[in-house]
Amino acid sequence: MFIPIRIDGDHAVIAPRGAIDGDTRRELYAAAASLPASITTVTWDLRRVDFMDSTALHLLNDQHEGMHAKGGTLTLSDPRTQPLRLLRLAALLYPAGPWASLLAGLAPVSAA
Repeated sequence: MFIPIRIDGDHAVIAPRGAIDGDTRRELYAAAASLPASITTVTWDLRRVDFMDSTALHLLNDQHEGMHAKGGTLTLSDPRTQPLRLLRLAALLYPAGPWASLLAGLAPVSAA
C-alpha cells in the first residue's frame, strides 16, 4: 500500500491508496504513528480508498481519540461510495463514536 503523507505546519494529510483492511492495518497504523508530536490536525484523504472494513473504523477511532487527547482534531475528506456507506452505518449503529462528527465535516454528496 502506498501512503503519502503531507505535512504543513501543524497539519498532516494522510492519503492512502487502495483498501483499508486487515492486510494493510500495520502499514496504516505505522503511518499514523510516524507523525511528529507537533501535529494537531490530521486529515485522512480517502479519495483513493476503494474499500474499508472494520479495520478502518478502529484506525480512525483510535486516531480521533489520540488527537482529541492532545487537543487536536481529525477530519476526513472525499470518501468514495463504499467507505462513505461504512462510515454512515457506523454512525447509525454506534452513535457514541466519532462518526457523526467526522461525517459532519464532509462536503455534501451530490446525486450522480
